[in-house]
Amino acid sequence: MAAITVDKVTQQPSPRGAIVAKQVGLYVAMTLFGLIMLGPFILAIFGAFKSSVEVNSYPPTLLPQIWHPENFVDVARLFPQFPRWFVNSIGLSATVTVLNVFFCALAGYAFARLNFPGRTVLFLAVLATLMIPLQVTLIPKFIILKQLGLIDTYPAVILPNISTAAGIFLMTQFMKAIPHELEEAAVIDGASKWTVFTRVVLPLSVPAMTTLAIFSFQGQWNDFLWPLVVLNDPTLFTLPLGIAGFSTEHIANTNWVLVGSIFTTLPMVFLVFFFQRYIIKSVATTGGK
Repeated sequence: MAAITVDKVTQQPSPRGAIVAKQVGLYVAMTLFGLIMLGPFILAIFGAFKSSVEVNSYPPTLLPQIWHPENFVDVARLFPQFPRWFVNSIGLSATVTVLNVFFCALAGYAFARLNFPGRTVLFLAVLATLMIPLQVTLIPKFIILKQLGLIDTYPAVILPNISTAAGIFLMTQFMKAIPHELEEAAVIDGASKWTVFTRVVLPLSVPAMTTLAIFSFQGQWNDFLWPLVVLNDPTLFTLPLGIAGFSTEHIANTNWVLVGSIFTTLPMVFLVFFFQRYIIKSVATTGGK
């Protein structure tokens, strides 16, 4: 009877197990990174319920020893203009956002689709302004607005921000990715340049416009330096300006500042959370061009 030999087969690790281990490691890393990013916001929430002494004590503690929910009442009582500042921030941010998206979309369409002399040079000049710090242009802009009699008015805050180089660049790159055939079909049907822009290009550019709108709203919502320069009337203040007055040179009301910071941060968190898919789509499309 012939002998039957059985070769030992070395068992290879399961590919599925390796994939699962990789995914677990990725999720753990993302969770840790998320906690690190949320750390300051979590500290701000707990700090808003601490006393002024405890929030500035060392070593710091995470949870309040004694909870002080009356801090929110104190802010509303001692700073009755706080709701006005909140409304001012919403109004200014919304106005700047609408104008910025509109003008950046116009400029982006011109750079992406229209052929005119000096287009490349002008586009590079617009991008070059990204390298100019805001502080360099503060005095010239202030002088111009003062000569126009706009200091201490809302237009002084709005006008310098109705168009940005970053917004023009984003819209230009996104519109370059739109197929020319769609516009050519509209032109064959008798559409004008304006009709092509409003009926074809803009509807396809919703992801980019939404991304630009979020960034514009967030930038104006958190802007402190420029409103500080041009606004003197407390009734015109935005939230960052009003919150800055919670602490004086001799009194550090950090807990009140943290209360105001919560009201400043939450709208941005909800805004990004609900529109994050447009941001991802815009970045993916723009980066793939």
